[in-house]
Amino acid sequence: MRIGLDARMYRSAVAGIGRYSQNLIKNLLVIDDDDEFVLLMTSADAREIRNKKWDAGNAKIVLADVPHYSLAEQMSLPKILAKENLDLVHYLNFNHPVRYRGRFMVTIHDLTLLFYPETAKETNFIKQWAYRYTMKKACQNALKIIAVSKNTKKDIVREFGVSEDKIKVIYEAADDKIFNVTKEHTDRLQKEYHLTKPIILYVGQFRQHKNLEGLIRAFKIIKEKTPCQLVLVGKNEGLRVDKTGPEGDIVMPGFVSDEDLAVFYQMAEVFVLPSFYEGFGLPGLEAMRAGTAVCASKTSSLPEIYRDGALYFDPFRPADIADKIRSVLEDGRLCRDMIQKGKKVAASYSWEKTAEETLEIYKEIQSLKSK
Repeated sequence: MRIGLDARMYRSAVAGIGRYSQNLIKNLLVIDDDDEFVLLMTSADAREIRNKKWDAGNAKIVLADVPHYSLAEQMSLPKILAKENLDLVHYLNFNHPVRYRGRFMVTIHDLTLLFYPETAKETNFIKQWAYRYTMKKACQNALKIIAVSKNTKKDIVREFGVSEDKIKVIYEAADDKIFNVTKEHTDRLQKEYHLTKPIILYVGQFRQHKNLEGLIRAFKIIKEKTPCQLVLVGKNEGLRVDKTGPEGDIVMPGFVSDEDLAVFYQMAEVFVLPSFYEGFGLPGLEAMRAGTAVCASKTSSLPEIYRDGALYFDPFRPADIADKIRSVLEDGRLCRDMIQKGKKVAASYSWEKTAEETLEIYKEIQSLKSK
């Protein structure tokens, strides 16, 4: 088969979908010598993959400088696809040209844009309608849908009436290549960010559904009795913090490199994911892989993915968030137990398995064509 992969979210700055795209593509190219892959990428994506000394004889990069969620995506992208004579296109996110008539499948990571529309930049009624319409068309017209969790699958079925048989749950995994940490690197970050106390770590977007305001309220409660610092890693999209009160121990490094992220994971005493909604929750799994105890919301996909590897709280109750975090900070036996359980959970997922199960869907679609 000649398979197109819409990798216009490959770059690391796209965060979760970028991590998914990078690892899926890398592993597909390792395990599949029979098919030819066409990677549709923006110039930024192409630069990043080439900087990694990417080389694969069964794949080529096709530049597609077409913004996501844009009119050009609907008008220009189909023309680029048509030139490549593809047997199948796999859109690595739900957005796709709705009038495309070729054979395609999609990965749907979550329904955040529907449940929390304010997460989209400059959202309005028209854009909200367009998100729902595009996702609905993806669900209707795709030959297969990959959901990254059973919870996401359930959401898709409920919102769009899709047959469960059309959706395959394929889990993601922690990216183990980022966890080579040196003492010199650790010392540098501790000095740069004035990290002198036990660290509570968050990694992710600064958006409403991530519940950072609840985490900060919980941090204020913890600070009353327990010395600690809160490190919020990710691009700040409007969160304001008062540096004169207990919030003075909140550190916001911004978006960091994979190398710095590995250090933050390993320096932290506890990683916290306080989200109201997650499609998968990849940062928590990465923290487990790095050997850090995890506290997480008992909502959406997180108990499904983290299983017994996390200590769960009610994200709508800052006091409960604080109680669970403090338990890990103050109870050494509990902390060690959570670390060991977390490592086992993280080890049960692998990107190779993700790629293998995705390749099975490609082959299933190929067999349908031959009938």
